[in-house]
Order: sequence, then C-alpha cells, then structure tokens
Amino acid sequence: MIRQDYKWLTDIYIAHRGLFDNKNGIPENSLPAFTRAAQHNFGIETDVQMTKDGVLVVFHDDTLKRMTGQEGKLSDKTYEELLKLRLLDTDCVIPTFQQFLQAADGVNLVVEIKNHDRIGETEQKTYDMLKSYRGHYCIESFNPLIVRWFKVHAPEVIRGQLSCSYNGAPFSALKRRLLAQLKLCKWNGSQFIAYDAATLRDNKAVARFAKKIPIVCWTIRSQEQFEELHDCFDNMIFDSFIPERKDLEKLRNRDE
Repeated sequence: MIRQDYKWLTDIYIAHRGLFDNKNGIPENSLPAFTRAAQHNFGIETDVQMTKDGVLVVFHDDTLKRMTGQEGKLSDKTYEELLKLRLLDTDCVIPTFQQFLQAADGVNLVVEIKNHDRIGETEQKTYDMLKSYRGHYCIESFNPLIVRWFKVHAPEVIRGQLSCSYNGAPFSALKRRLLAQLKLCKWNGSQFIAYDAATLRDNKAVARFAKKIPIVCWTIRSQEQFEELHDCFDNMIFDSFIPERKDLEKLRNRDE
C-alpha cells in the first residue's frame, strides 16, 4: 500500500549514484552523473557521509581507493584534502552534498546515509540541507538506528530501511537475522523497504511488508532483470543500462 503523500517514490525510476558511466568519463556520484539523470527525468539515489572537518560529501565507499586511487578512509580526510583527488582519472572531484542538491535540480531523491558510529550530526546536517530542496526526497540507511533518528527527530521525512540477505556478513547470526528479516523496521518507523535484487523474490519478510509499504529494489542492472523481478517491487534503483520508460508510460496513462 502506497500512501498518497509519498506516491512520488514509486512513480519515477531511480538512477543509482546518478546516471553514471564509469567506463566513459561519467563517474558514479559525480556532478555530471547527477546532471545527466536530471536531464533524463530520472530520480537519483546517492550516498552521504561526513569528512573529518564536518563537511557533508557524496561518496559511496568507506575507503577512497576504488574511485580515486588513493589510500585511506574518507572520514579521516578533510574536505580540502579530498578536493585534491579526482574520480576515476577524470576532472571530477568528490561533490559536497550541497553541490549535489543543486545538480539534482528538483528531481526525486533517495538519500542513503552511510553507516557510522556517532549518529546525530550527519543526520541533522543532512536534514537541514534537505529542507531547502525544491523537490521530493527521502532518506534510507542500512543502519536501523539512523532510520530511527529520523522517526524521532524529523518524523515528516520519508524514511526507509535498506537491507539484503547478509549472507557471509561478519555479524552474529542473530544480527544477520534481525537485519535480513527486517525485524527492526516497525521499531524504527520504516515507511518503505529497499531490498537487494539478488534475494528479493525469496524473502518472506519483504513479501509481508509489501502488503503495507512500498518495496524499492536495488540494484537492477538490465532490462531483462527488470522484467524478471518487476512483480516483486514498486520501484527500482538501476544502473548499467538505460531502462525502457515504462514509468513515464504509467504516469501518462494515469493522468489521462
């Protein structure tokens, strides 16, 4: 069941880390990727974390190596230090969250707050910046405590629980079960579930939640995978292909 006040979350497909093409000079979570997604009228999913000196930036990995070639954790660097780095040998730098919001240009946003230990400052800063965004937005996280922060401190913000099977994760069996089976979602006030495509169809907990709240699938990487799984979710986060615009067709048919 999809409440009307956030029906927008399921209306338009969502580009994973922007409409990127890492092999052809448009890095993930870069300003060109965000601009490209907005120009194609896709929603955007992105990742937020905070630098050592308290600047919110958009970057997926905990470490810098894969995207910049440099060693170290992002959270151990100041923003000035990050400005010296380039994404995948392009001219692109790691954007600030504020720069991301400007590039997104009003399209729907799904903002993942990356896992961290000291919950509060990152969430408050993210919330404060999102309040001035002129489009729709929601937050999501793998950390149930981060989702709950928004339930308690910013209940008007749509919030969702990210999850997956957690097979092989370095957690206790109990923690894996609690996370994979979505046992904390009522407690933290999750209003949608974002679940991994690899095990979406087989997860009974997802099926139960699907009767009450939207299911967003991550990450769909081909039209064939979309066709195979589309009956299991209300919207998708995608990358590695440009999907057929069945979302826009659905919107046009609904408006006629």
